[in-house]
Amino acid sequence: MKKFSIILILFVLLSKLVSAQGEIMEIFASATLESLLILNVEPDIEVEFGVIEVTDNLYQITKHPDDIHFSVESTDNWTLSITSSDKFTCLDDTSCKIPIDFVSYYIESKGTNWDNGLFSDIANRTKDTTLTLSPEKTTVLVNGSKNNIGGAEQNTFVLRWDLSFVDDLFQMNNYSKLKIKDGYYKANIYLTLTENRTITLPN
Repeated sequence: MKKFSIILILFVLLSKLVSAQGEIMEIFASATLESLLILNVEPDIEVEFGVIEVTDNLYQITKHPDDIHFSVESTDNWTLSITSSDKFTCLDDTSCKIPIDFVSYYIESKGTNWDNGLFSDIANRTKDTTLTLSPEKTTVLVNGSKNNIGGAEQNTFVLRWDLSFVDDLFQMNNYSKLKIKDGYYKANIYLTLTENRTITLPN
């Protein structure tokens, strides 16, 4: 009888242990990974440059805008868009404004994801060209057919600036009519990162 009691106790303990292990295994089996979509960049992006009028209708840039370094970490394909303030404002006199298209930009890829069109990892709309700043949302980077998923090593970029009138006599003539005041001008820039499941780049 005593031997039977000991066997019964061991059976009950073993049953509870197996039951507990089953519950633990069920918890682990139901765990899921969260999606990741991170834009690593300074929170407040500003484009600032300096300009002076050397002679009548001839301007010189005294301070070029600083490059913006950023990276993307994502477990899904993604799209990057850029918007800006509607005008550049003089720091010394806020009544002085310059059209926002005074400055253009392009994005240079420094990561291992290839940005050479829709059949690569990333379709870069500024590849071998520039876009003018605009308060309208402009899609600049989208995933290509090979997808742009990855961390900072794959998706590292530099946002560089180009002054629109420097190599364009027509633009230079247009801006000279504005009678730009000497000084430093600034505008806010906004980068927006979103998940993307298509590979179509807007015109």
